[in-house]
Amino acid sequence: MRSLLVVVALCAVASAESRPHYGGSVEGTLLGAPVTLDPPYARTHADATVISLVYDTLYRIGPDGVPVPHLAAALPVVDPKLATVKIALKKGVAFQDGTPMTPQDVAASLDRARTTAKWVLAPVKSIAADADGIELVLAAPTDDLATFLALPQTAITKAGKSPGTRAIGSGPFQVVSLDAPRHRLTLKAFDEHFAGRPYVDELVLRWYDTPDGEARRFETGNAQMSARGVAAFAGGQPTFKAEDVEGPAALLVFVGFGRLHPDVLGDPAFRHALDLVLARSGFAGIGWGERVVPTRLPVPIEAGAPPLVARSGDVTAATDALAHAKAAVKSLTLEILVEDTRPDDKEVAERVLAGLDQLGIHAKITVVTAQVLRDRALAGKADLWIGQLAEPVTAQAAWWAAAFAAGGDDTLAKLGAFDAATAAKQFDARLPIVPLMFRSIRLWHRTDVRGVSFDASGRPCFADIFLFGAPVPTHGRP
Repeated sequence: MRSLLVVVALCAVASAESRPHYGGSVEGTLLGAPVTLDPPYARTHADATVISLVYDTLYRIGPDGVPVPHLAAALPVVDPKLATVKIALKKGVAFQDGTPMTPQDVAASLDRARTTAKWVLAPVKSIAADADGIELVLAAPTDDLATFLALPQTAITKAGKSPGTRAIGSGPFQVVSLDAPRHRLTLKAFDEHFAGRPYVDELVLRWYDTPDGEARRFETGNAQMSARGVAAFAGGQPTFKAEDVEGPAALLVFVGFGRLHPDVLGDPAFRHALDLVLARSGFAGIGWGERVVPTRLPVPIEAGAPPLVARSGDVTAATDALAHAKAAVKSLTLEILVEDTRPDDKEVAERVLAGLDQLGIHAKITVVTAQVLRDRALAGKADLWIGQLAEPVTAQAAWWAAAFAAGGDDTLAKLGAFDAATAAKQFDARLPIVPLMFRSIRLWHRTDVRGVSFDASGRPCFADIFLFGAPVPTHGRP
């Protein structure tokens, strides 16, 4: 049975579900390996998913795209004359080690986000704690502050410090263990979470480095959820009856640029040639039947971007653009990095390689770990790499800011105040990344796993799932 697309930012359990029960353990899935548990450094869907389970933010994005208070007691109060913003905080919030959360913790966390992930709080000049909350001084006016304060990069840590080897947040789940070699993260419910305890006692999240590993595990009944199908082979049936739920198309897949050959990779002519030659229609077939929306902009339709009209590549226009490149790119063999725990990204890379081949440019695909891809991309020690962004689907300013930041371009951050027309113009001129497609996440789950839904950024609401009844064997299995 196919469930309706669900976009529930507050992750509330649907009223039609059977009454939730507390207890039990559920094994779910991540779309790749989480590289960090430190909020300002979150870059991928997996990072954001885990951080949102362990930590809390001041706001969350509601189902209508409007931010609503979470740790904050109310929406920001702006004094335009003084260029200040005051945010009151809820009382009685505690970290997972029992210590109370203070305004100093919040101010320090946001100040570190402001200086580390500069794109997140670009309009903010300074942040300070007061008796009941925090006060922000603005360098530029902004209408999107609460939206940015709902992003995982602004989650609150103890004293605003990096969690190091022990992640202590205030979120619904506590980290029990992170076993990177075995691709396994174990979480337990935080009984004292201020917004309510999760229903399940234990949540185990896994990630896979083979295209069919996740489906095989689900098919045999060893996992209760899968984002990559119900069986390893087409037409296969899982051991237990399953349903599926699909989230918003809020995951952007893109091509990033390194600096191994800066005269080529930094040349807008080369970047535009790559953008023009790629046939976006070819990306629609990647995945497991979820919604795929090809794009040339880093903004989804739900956030105001126009639909993509021409989905086929334009080799003639791409060749003309490449003719203006200053360096001899055809003498090189470019390397395209993909993450080993996102096997579908290899299919994406193969289509990028095919586009380069049409331009007479040699390229090869190299599969690396998530940490290696992160390190090489940040250090510029790459040619091309396949990346992803996950932002609230209706938050236009967040998408533009994240896209420039993903390309290592601080143009928008320096401007401070956001303007959509300026962002679009600068993006077209600089092309910090090449957007390829927005895709949704489709989760298959056993019928005894209830309350499965997604938030506005396409992250599964694991804190609201619960077990009810027993798994039902699939009838008519061969």
